[in-house]
Amino acid sequence: MTKKAQTYVVGNFKGGVGKSTTVQMLSFESAYHKKRKTLVIDLDPQGNTSTTLALTAENFGNADLPTEPDGFDNTIWEAVQNENIMDSIYNILPNLDLIPANISFSDFPDYMIEKFPGNKLLQFQYIEKLFEPLKEIYDVIYIDVPPTISTYSNAAMYVAEYVIVILQTQVKSLKGAQNYIDYMNFFIEQYGTDLEVVGIIPFMMQKRDSVDQEIYEAAREIYGDHLLQTVVLNQSRLKRYDGSGITFEINKNGKTEQWDRRAHEVFIKVLEEIDEHRILLTGEE
Repeated sequence: MTKKAQTYVVGNFKGGVGKSTTVQMLSFESAYHKKRKTLVIDLDPQGNTSTTLALTAENFGNADLPTEPDGFDNTIWEAVQNENIMDSIYNILPNLDLIPANISFSDFPDYMIEKFPGNKLLQFQYIEKLFEPLKEIYDVIYIDVPPTISTYSNAAMYVAEYVIVILQTQVKSLKGAQNYIDYMNFFIEQYGTDLEVVGIIPFMMQKRDSVDQEIYEAAREIYGDHLLQTVVLNQSRLKRYDGSGITFEINKNGKTEQWDRRAHEVFIKVLEEIDEHRILLTGEE
C-alpha cells in the first residue's frame, strides 16, 4: 500500500498568534522525538518558517542551507512554475524536510489567476496535483500560511485533511479563530473537500492575567473538547528560536538545558493531543 501523509494546515485569520511557531515546533517534535518522516511546506511569502528551520539545520550540524529565504535556489515558487516540487525539498535534520518560500512567492495569486482565469477550482486542483507525490513519501506534512483569506490559505485548505487552529488568549484572536472556522466550513461546502478541525491550541496565555483567563474560559465554552488541554504559556525560549533556530542543548551533566526542555515538553504534549484527536476522528492509529 502506498503511504498517504497526514496533512495539516495551521491557521487563524489574525497575525502574530503563534501559527508559524506551532508549525516549526510540531514538525521538529514529529521528526526528532516521534521519528516520523516529516515535511514543512512554507506557503507564506515572508518566509519566517523557512528562516527558522534553516537556522535549526545549522544548529544540528547542517550548515549547507542559506539562513535567509532569498538564498534558496528552489522554493515553492519555482515548484509551482516548473510543475516539479521534488527539486524544492531541503533537508533540515534527520526525518525533517522543508519546502521554503520567499518574497518572490507574492506573485503566486496573480500567476494562478493568469493560468486559470475565473476558475478557482482548477487553481486548487493544480496545487493538489503538485503536492500529491509528497503524500507518498512523508508520514506528516505541515503547511504554514499567511493569516488572510487568500490564494495561499485556500490552496492549503484544499490539499490538507486537518486544520489546527491557534487561539491566542486575546479577543481579536478568539474572533480570528472563529472567522477561520466559519470560512473553513464555507470552503468545504463550496468545494466539497474533506477537512476536519483536529484541535484548537490555546497559545501564549499568561496564567495570572484576568483577561487571558476570561478568553480561555470563553473558548472552552465555545469549542469544548476541540480545545486542547495543553496550554502553550508565554515562553521567552520560543521567542528566542525565531532568531536562533530551534535548539536542544545538553548541559555539562548530560541533561537537556531546562528552558529548551520546557519548550519541547509542551509541544510534545500538544502533538500527542493532536494525535489523540485525529484517532478519535478517523479511528485510525
